[in-house]
Amino acid sequence: MSRKIGRNDLCPCGSGKKYKKCCYGRTNAANHHDLNDTPRSLPHYDEIDYGIPRLDEDFFQNNTVHDVSAPRMVYSCLLQPEVERVASRISNTLLDRGRQEAQLIDNTDEAGELIEIMNQEVDPLNHERLKDKLLRLKESSIPRIISELKRPKRAGLVELSVRILHASGFNCSKDILEILRHHQIGSYAISLLCMLLGFYEDESSEKLLWDYYHYLREHFPNETSSDGPLLGLIEIRERRSSKVPSQTYH
Repeated sequence: MSRKIGRNDLCPCGSGKKYKKCCYGRTNAANHHDLNDTPRSLPHYDEIDYGIPRLDEDFFQNNTVHDVSAPRMVYSCLLQPEVERVASRISNTLLDRGRQEAQLIDNTDEAGELIEIMNQEVDPLNHERLKDKLLRLKESSIPRIISELKRPKRAGLVELSVRILHASGFNCSKDILEILRHHQIGSYAISLLCMLLGFYEDESSEKLLWDYYHYLREHFPNETSSDGPLLGLIEIRERRSSKVPSQTYH
């Protein structure tokens, strides 16, 4: 049975806001996530078109990431994994919970069983432990994780999956593009996968990130899901800037 969402809990839509200040009280419940990140009537990607991408300075000056958002926090984890690793060690030292689950993870060496554990509501204190274990088995675990992402998932599982895919060192761009183009998933999952897509060298991703950024910003203006594709576009810009040879002045 799903736990009832409290007014002071984080909103399940992934905005990073408290439920009472986000989706609480909306009349059309079908228009937001449930705990499983159920799709909210998002069209298939081939129905979305916002024209030719224009990633110039005007675009990035006029379109900025929210000061606080769930996609931005996940993005920070991707850029600075060592910070989260240290925080996890400290938390595990200070907090006495999740011990039985941690032991289960330690004693499991089969990728499928670990994915089953990840499909449960894993204690955040054990995320780093589960991530490390799945990365040791990445040859078999990564294809399974990609398969899981083709269906609506809890926000926590999507976040952990994105962190694992990024840390694996594999280029998963083709798989992520296939999910975003052909599978009906929630807006938060779309947001995080778009963000991850920006880290890969794939020319075909620019148009998709551009379209999803404008779609999410237009159709979910009270949320922060648009941060994901925008962060992906920022990664593309940074990568291109680093390839431009510096001018020598005489």
